[in-house]
Amino acid sequence: MNRIDRISALLVQLQSRPLVKSSEMAERFGVSLRTIYRDMRTLSEAGVPVCGNPGVGYSLVEGYRLPSLMFTKEEAIAFLTAEKIIEQLTDTQNSNYFRQGMDKIRAALRAVDKRYLHEMDDTIAVYKSRSSGESLPNIMQIILSSINDKLILEVDYSNADENKSKRALEAVGISYSHPRWYLSAWCHLREEYRMFRLDRISNIRTTDNKHTKAHPPLDSLLDCVDSQCLIEVVLLTSKEVSKQFADRCYFMGLTNEKELADGRIEQTYMAYSLEGLARWVLANADTTTVIKPFEIKDIIKQIIQKLDV
Repeated sequence: MNRIDRISALLVQLQSRPLVKSSEMAERFGVSLRTIYRDMRTLSEAGVPVCGNPGVGYSLVEGYRLPSLMFTKEEAIAFLTAEKIIEQLTDTQNSNYFRQGMDKIRAALRAVDKRYLHEMDDTIAVYKSRSSGESLPNIMQIILSSINDKLILEVDYSNADENKSKRALEAVGISYSHPRWYLSAWCHLREEYRMFRLDRISNIRTTDNKHTKAHPPLDSLLDCVDSQCLIEVVLLTSKEVSKQFADRCYFMGLTNEKELADGRIEQTYMAYSLEGLARWVLANADTTTVIKPFEIKDIIKQIIQKLDV
């Protein structure tokens, strides 16, 4: 980071917090304390009302803030909540960009609102699902840039059996379905639209080759999957079971529910594992039946046959 960028970042830090410590800024920007002191002096000489408190830190005179960005406390809390979610559910690079944006949001608040936001920070927590596995590779920004520039991506992809293949992809969009992120893209290898898990993509590279076609909207491709595909499963269950196990159903891939005329609930899942849903149906056999696919019923029969009764 050059000096101009660092000084600009320091100004944002000053505007986003009631107090900024020199030691924290030195560590954040990888410079010495003396450099931070010089940068603060530069801001002061440029007319920025910096107040220095020896042994405590730096702050700005009340009322000095970015006039083009004004938010209510309620809007700021909504952004704070989003920051917690993005920090846990997206890759590190994307999270860092959002954190920089949050600094600018904090910078727009009055001192009293900054304190309010600071105090609220510890009252919101988002925890990553254990099934999410390792952190995502830093590829979201690369994918989104390739969509904007309409450039083909080259990736190494590993399916559920850890079989690796090289793919040339024309990215259409990314989507999140708990607990995974997915890329929808035209696959040159398969010559059709497919969906790829982001955590199975490695060695991503943007080529100089342009997309070969115009692509449909993302929402029309969400059923397109790779060879380890998401299978549509439709179940009928009771309203009581649907409500009691709502979180678990969502975790298993529930995408839609609708109440039928007889009061039962029709559930639609997009699932990798039929066996998991077969065992779920078996555990709720008195209230839940399978509409499709019929393979689930065969799996249930096999499970029953293995029971030692």
